[in-house]
Amino acid sequence: MPRRAVDVPRRVELIFYCTEPREEYISTLRWVAHFPHGNKSWLGHGHTMPNGNPPAPFWGSTILDTLFFLPPIVTKDQTLPELLQLDGQPVHFLWLVPLTTPECNFKLESGFEAMLDLFQRRKHPHVFDPSRPSYV
Repeated sequence: MPRRAVDVPRRVELIFYCTEPREEYISTLRWVAHFPHGNKSWLGHGHTMPNGNPPAPFWGSTILDTLFFLPPIVTKDQTLPELLQLDGQPVHFLWLVPLTTPECNFKLESGFEAMLDLFQRRKHPHVFDPSRPSYV
Protein backbone atom coordinates (compact mmCIF):
# COMPACT_ATOMS: atom_id res chain seq x y z
CA MET A 1 0.00 0.00 0.00
CA PRO A 2 1.28 3.48 -0.78
CA ARG A 3 0.22 4.82 2.62
CA ARG A 4 0.32 3.24 6.03
CA ALA A 5 -2.86 1.45 7.05
CA VAL A 6 -3.53 3.99 9.80
CA ASP A 7 -4.09 6.67 7.10
CA VAL A 8 -6.85 4.71 5.36
CA PRO A 9 -10.26 6.39 5.62
CA ARG A 10 -12.92 4.00 6.87
CA ARG A 11 -15.79 5.64 5.00
CA VAL A 12 -15.50 6.86 1.43
CA GLU A 13 -18.04 8.17 -1.05
CA LEU A 14 -17.39 8.63 -4.75
CA ILE A 15 -18.06 11.79 -6.75
CA PHE A 16 -18.28 11.93 -10.52
CA TYR A 17 -19.13 15.25 -12.13
CA CYS A 18 -21.13 14.86 -15.34
CA THR A 19 -23.71 16.81 -17.32
CA GLU A 20 -26.36 14.11 -16.83
CA PRO A 21 -26.46 10.79 -15.01
CA ARG A 22 -26.16 7.71 -17.21
CA GLU A 23 -26.47 4.06 -16.33
CA GLU A 24 -22.90 3.37 -17.50
CA TYR A 25 -21.55 5.96 -15.04
CA ILE A 26 -23.61 4.49 -12.22
CA SER A 27 -22.47 0.94 -13.04
CA THR A 28 -18.85 2.03 -12.96
CA LEU A 29 -19.33 3.82 -9.64
CA ARG A 30 -20.84 0.62 -8.20
CA TRP A 31 -17.90 -1.41 -9.52
CA VAL A 32 -15.39 1.01 -8.00
CA ALA A 33 -17.30 1.13 -4.71
CA HIS A 34 -17.17 -2.67 -4.38
CA PHE A 35 -13.52 -2.94 -5.43
CA PRO A 36 -11.98 -2.37 -1.97
CA HIS A 37 -14.31 -4.91 -0.35
CA GLY A 38 -13.82 -7.57 -3.00
CA ASN A 39 -10.06 -7.15 -3.11
CA LYS A 40 -9.33 -6.44 0.56
CA SER A 41 -7.80 -3.16 -0.53
CA TRP A 42 -8.61 0.53 -0.37
CA LEU A 43 -8.81 3.60 -2.58
CA GLY A 44 -7.51 7.05 -1.72
CA HIS A 45 -6.39 10.36 -3.17
CA GLY A 46 -3.78 9.83 -5.85
CA HIS A 47 -4.63 6.21 -6.60
CA THR A 48 -5.30 5.07 -10.15
CA MET A 49 -7.40 2.16 -11.40
CA PRO A 50 -7.22 0.91 -15.00
CA ASN A 51 -10.38 -0.37 -16.67
CA GLY A 52 -9.13 -3.94 -17.15
CA ASN A 53 -5.89 -5.37 -18.47
CA PRO A 54 -5.23 -3.98 -21.01
CA PRO A 55 -7.36 -0.98 -20.06
CA ALA A 56 -10.50 -0.39 -22.13
CA PRO A 57 -11.91 3.12 -22.68
CA PHE A 58 -14.76 4.36 -20.49
CA TRP A 59 -18.12 5.78 -21.55
CA GLY A 60 -17.80 6.58 -25.23
CA SER A 61 -14.23 7.82 -25.07
CA THR A 62 -11.62 6.24 -27.28
CA ILE A 63 -8.68 7.04 -24.96
CA LEU A 64 -9.85 7.59 -21.35
CA ASP A 65 -9.25 4.16 -19.83
CA THR A 66 -8.05 4.68 -16.25
CA LEU A 67 -9.61 6.31 -13.19
CA PHE A 68 -7.66 8.76 -11.05
CA PHE A 69 -8.92 9.53 -7.55
CA LEU A 70 -8.69 13.11 -6.29
CA PRO A 71 -10.20 15.25 -3.55
CA PRO A 72 -13.37 16.97 -4.79
CA ILE A 73 -12.74 20.13 -6.78
CA VAL A 74 -16.10 21.82 -6.14
CA THR A 75 -15.77 23.99 -3.02
CA LYS A 76 -19.07 22.89 -1.46
CA ASP A 77 -18.07 19.24 -1.86
CA GLN A 78 -14.75 19.88 -0.09
CA THR A 79 -16.61 20.65 3.14
CA LEU A 80 -18.74 17.49 3.08
CA PRO A 81 -16.45 15.47 5.40
CA GLU A 82 -16.98 18.13 8.07
CA LEU A 83 -20.75 17.87 7.64
CA LEU A 84 -21.26 14.15 7.09
CA GLN A 85 -20.20 11.69 9.75
CA LEU A 86 -21.29 8.14 10.46
CA ASP A 87 -20.68 6.66 13.90
CA GLY A 88 -18.51 9.68 14.70
CA GLN A 89 -16.23 9.15 11.71
CA PRO A 90 -15.98 11.57 8.77
CA VAL A 91 -17.00 10.36 5.35
CA HIS A 92 -14.22 11.07 2.86
CA PHE A 93 -14.95 11.86 -0.78
CA LEU A 94 -13.07 10.83 -3.90
CA TRP A 95 -13.54 12.52 -7.25
CA LEU A 96 -13.20 10.03 -10.11
CA VAL A 97 -11.32 11.53 -13.05
CA PRO A 98 -10.83 9.46 -16.23
CA LEU A 99 -7.26 9.47 -17.58
CA THR A 100 -5.50 8.11 -20.62
CA THR A 101 -2.83 5.43 -20.23
CA PRO A 102 -0.05 7.95 -21.07
CA GLU A 103 -1.44 10.33 -18.42
CA CYS A 104 -1.53 7.51 -15.88
CA ASN A 105 2.07 6.60 -16.74
CA PHE A 106 3.04 10.26 -16.35
CA LYS A 107 1.41 10.33 -12.92
CA LEU A 108 3.16 7.10 -11.88
CA GLU A 109 6.55 8.35 -13.11
CA SER A 110 6.33 12.02 -12.11
CA GLY A 111 4.03 11.87 -9.10
CA PHE A 112 0.70 13.12 -7.86
CA GLU A 113 1.72 16.79 -7.64
CA ALA A 114 3.08 16.79 -11.20
CA MET A 115 -0.26 15.42 -12.44
CA LEU A 116 -2.14 18.15 -10.55
CA ASP A 117 0.17 20.75 -12.09
CA LEU A 118 -0.54 19.31 -15.54
CA PHE A 119 -4.29 19.50 -14.89
CA GLN A 120 -3.93 23.12 -13.82
CA ARG A 121 -1.84 24.08 -16.85
CA ARG A 122 -4.34 22.42 -19.20
CA LYS A 123 -7.34 23.90 -17.31
CA HIS A 124 -8.82 20.46 -16.76
CA PRO A 125 -12.63 20.71 -16.54
CA HIS A 126 -14.33 19.19 -13.53
CA VAL A 127 -17.26 17.92 -15.63
CA PHE A 128 -16.50 14.75 -17.59
CA ASP A 129 -15.88 15.25 -21.32
CA PRO A 130 -15.52 11.95 -23.23
CA SER A 131 -13.85 13.77 -26.13
CA ARG A 132 -11.15 15.42 -24.02
CA PRO A 133 -7.69 14.97 -25.57
CA SER A 134 -4.76 13.49 -23.70
CA TYR A 135 -2.59 16.02 -21.91
CA VAL A 136 0.54 13.89 -22.46
